[in-house]
This record gives sequence, structure tokens and C-alpha cells, in this order.
Amino acid sequence: MRLSRDATGPVLITIAMQIAVALTIASIQISAPAISDHEGLDVRLIGPFVAGCYAVAMILSLRAGGIVLRWGAVRSGQICLIAAAGAAALFASGWPPAMLLSAVGYGVALGLAVPASSQMIARHTGGRELPLAMSLGQSGMTIGRLTAGVAVPSLVLLIGWSHTLIVWAALAIVLAVALEGSRRRLDPHSTRFHKIGRRGIGEPLRMIRTNPLLFRLAFASIVFASAQLSLVVYLVTYMHEEAGLSLVSAGLAFALAQAAGIANRFLVGGVASVIGRPRLVLSLLGFGMAATLAGVTTLSPGWPTALVLLGAILLGGVAMSWNGLLFSEVIRAAGIGHAATATGAISFVTFVGLTLGPAIFGLLLALGGSYANGFLVFAGLVAVASAVILPTARVAAESP
Repeated sequence: MRLSRDATGPVLITIAMQIAVALTIASIQISAPAISDHEGLDVRLIGPFVAGCYAVAMILSLRAGGIVLRWGAVRSGQICLIAAAGAAALFASGWPPAMLLSAVGYGVALGLAVPASSQMIARHTGGRELPLAMSLGQSGMTIGRLTAGVAVPSLVLLIGWSHTLIVWAALAIVLAVALEGSRRRLDPHSTRFHKIGRRGIGEPLRMIRTNPLLFRLAFASIVFASAQLSLVVYLVTYMHEEAGLSLVSAGLAFALAQAAGIANRFLVGGVASVIGRPRLVLSLLGFGMAATLAGVTTLSPGWPTALVLLGAILLGGVAMSWNGLLFSEVIRAAGIGHAATATGAISFVTFVGLTLGPAIFGLLLALGGSYANGFLVFAGLVAVASAVILPTARVAAESP
């Protein structure tokens, strides 16, 4: 299935915006050793810094819907890009107070990215093609992180970590300026949307609480996000220590898993759009995630490297491709007029999942559990969440 002309522009803008934001943030994590050597900062502080960025994003995500609906999706996207650029410039200064303050800018960018892009896509995409459009649009962050992983090490060697951040900041500013030409076309004035945008900060969470389908999707989002980030954090170590892979091979497995996740977003989004059953596809994808997480626990040093790499591809394909489908179902459940508010609320609970997942997994390890036990626990949770969102026979005929 191909996107319509009306949907293509918003999807491409969303991908570009998310790539730009991801480049500014991921570069700090990838450059951490160089930053530590140059500034004398403890590399372990990068973790708490990133956690601070997500803490700000969590708070802002509850207000993001009102910002998007009042100022427009494109204008909010520009704010997102400028915030990321400003944060990158502050961090690049090397002055500790400015580096710490940059977490606020990064948090603003992360908190606005999904609601702004979701509202933009929702207003210009037909119902049937929404799963594909959202799956493509929400791939930008992952593409940006992969791009950073490839480009940043070389850039750091050529121009240094601070100048690398300045390059990404300049890219974000250029994109923000370029979006001005699309604002009138993609953000038509709507008094009705502005009235919705004036609601309080508690409105997003009330929306989840009072809408049964949104409540189930919120639960799935927390669980899926927890499992995904736990996988991202612990997969390389697990493959190295338990499966006996070299660090190079384990790193390759991780990269293949990320790439498979991007590729599968295109596939599952297209399938969901063609058959008109996005929630069924999302639920089946979740069951696939649970099965592959359980399968990971059977790894042993006797496995051929090629088979381990194939398993990583399968695991990444199902564990890292759910976001777009889930957000498209959130928009369908809430309605186009509430797309930004609802996706902001789901972003909030997703951030909760991203925080809880690695913490729970680490606690299991600290209590004496094995990596395999941790993956089995999350496999069970994912299976439950997948069953919760599975369409029943009574509502199986989903609206297009």
C-alpha cells in the first residue's frame, strides 16, 4: 500500500524532525568517552543525565497536546527542533551548568516530538492508511540513533565532540526554518482545536482513565516499552556473557536487531493498512515479541554465530516495530481532534515504561536472577499485554 500525496508530506516532515532530534541526543551517549577524556567528567554521569532528559519529557508530554492544538503541529515541531538545537549548543559549551541545563531543552524536544508529529499525520491521513503513516513517521528516532551510531565516531575524530553537536544543532535550525513554508498548508486554523488545547494538564490522564480502549493501549505501551528498552540495555551483554559471542559479534547482532525493527515497521504498517485490522496486527506483533523474548533464553555458547544473528534479527523485528501501530490505534480511539492530547498521554506512560523496564530487569539481576529469568518475566508481561489489546469477536470488525 502506498501513501496518498496528502499523507506523504507530513510523514516525511515527521521522519526528518525525529531524525534531527535523535542525532542531537544520541551523539552525547555515543561521544561519552571522548567527552569524559576532554572535560574530565565521569562517563557514568551520562546515564543520570539522559534520565533527567526523559523526566522533563514526561512532565511536558502531559501539556504537549494543549501546546500542539493551540500553536499547531508544524509550529510545535519547530519548537521541538529549536529546543533540541539549543540543548546541543548548551551541552557543546563544555560549561557544567550549561550542560546540565541542556537536559531541559532535550526534554522539551522529546516531549513534543510524538504529539506534534501525530497531530500532523492524523489531520492529513486517511483512516485506512493511518497505521502505515504512523509506522513510517515513528521510525525517525530509530533511524536517527542508527545514523548517529555510524556517523558520530568518525565526526568526533575529525572535528571533536563539541563541534559534532554544533553540526547537528545547525541541521535542526535549518530544518525548523524550512518548515515555515509548510505551516499554513499543514496547520489550517481551527477554533475547535484551540478550545480543546486550553484544557488542563490532567486532561490527558483523564482521557486514558475514561476511555477503555485507551486504557488498554496505555497498559500495552508501558509493558512493550519496558521490554524493548530492557532488551536494548542488556542484549549485547547477554549475548557476550551467555552465548559466548565476541563483543564485535554481539554489537553486530544489536545493530541488526535495530535495522530489522525499522524494516518491520514498514511491513506491519502496510499489512495493517491493507487488511484494515491494525489492532489485531499489533496484538499478534506483541505475541511474537513474547515468543522471541522467551526464545532468547535458550541461547548457549554452542549456538552458531549465524543462527544467533538470525535470532537477533527476528527479535528486533518484532520488539522494535510496535510504536507506530500503537500510536495509530491511540489516534483512532481518541479521534483526530484529540490526537495530540491522547498521544501526549500515551507518551507519558511510555516514558514510565522506559524508566521501569531496565530498573526492574536490573533489580531481578541484583536479587540473584539470571538474564534468562529476566527475559522470561518480560515475555510473560508482554503476552498479557498482547491479550489485553486483542480485539474480541464482538468488535473484531475494526473501523477503517
